[in-house]
Amino acid sequence: MSWKRLALLLVLCLTALAQEHVQARIPIILDTDLGDSIDDAMALAFALRSPELDVRAVTTVIDDVESKTRLAWKMLGIFNRRDIALAMGAVEPLLDPVMATSSKEFDVLTRNDTIPDAARRRAVDLIVDTLLQSRQKITLVAIGPLTNVALALKTDPRIKNNIERIVIMGGAYFTDQAEYNFKRDRVAAEIVAQSGVPITAVGLDVTSQGQLREKDLDQLRLATDPAGQFLVRLLDLAEEETHEAHPTLHDPLAIAAIFRPDLLEFQSGTVHIPLSGGGQAVFKPQPASPTKVGSKVNAPAFLDLFTERLSRGTGGLR
Repeated sequence: MSWKRLALLLVLCLTALAQEHVQARIPIILDTDLGDSIDDAMALAFALRSPELDVRAVTTVIDDVESKTRLAWKMLGIFNRRDIALAMGAVEPLLDPVMATSSKEFDVLTRNDTIPDAARRRAVDLIVDTLLQSRQKITLVAIGPLTNVALALKTDPRIKNNIERIVIMGGAYFTDQAEYNFKRDRVAAEIVAQSGVPITAVGLDVTSQGQLREKDLDQLRLATDPAGQFLVRLLDLAEEETHEAHPTLHDPLAIAAIFRPDLLEFQSGTVHIPLSGGGQAVFKPQPASPTKVGSKVNAPAFLDLFTERLSRGTGGLR
């Protein structure tokens, strides 16, 4: 065989391997209440810097969605990912009114941080269209109140056939705690829980163990690239607002659960969110259930993975 044929064969093999790598990436839609707490921004950055994931769309939800969408657009630009579709979600939950909120994280926004007209489309429409137009099933990731997800399921039930699973940061399943995302929209949480779509949920039982350590913060603060420095700025603003020097990575653990489920142990069962309660989730073990909730987590391994990814200094991944 001539060297030209060998070279051609090598090129074809490398192309095939590259295509296989791209196809192996997990497509996701990320629904977030970015700005309400620092872990949402950390989760978005974690997703963008994880080569296992193909972020197809980002949607914002609840209350000041204008500022949340502007912050998402700014982050996508800093991470060189303006190719990702963005949409503005529901302002109010299905049951309770809008809350007057403010966030120090929005201090990073300037007059130049305006969103394009395309980002003003309804999040529900982007979720539905992205799912129905995809040739492969997509993982829907919800790290805020579940309003957008519930509305999408009700708007076009056909999307259930195109959802691989719904990964949720929400609830508490082995205590009687009322977690914020479920409490903020109990109706939406119950609609999603009863949808019949496979669900993977990480609740306060496991996410509370993911508090950033001093060595993690030291490593993150070594960043010299624009994306890393921007995240450090957000961390500083969050500490200024909450007076917490070591934030807990509730939402990033949901991102990790997508491609590193080995970091957690899960129990299968049914989940019910009583509308008359304060947002507490009622979990009943049931081996055949398509719903899985996190029961244990290897917190040190998760924190190592998160810190390594976000201190990598390579910007966004395509």
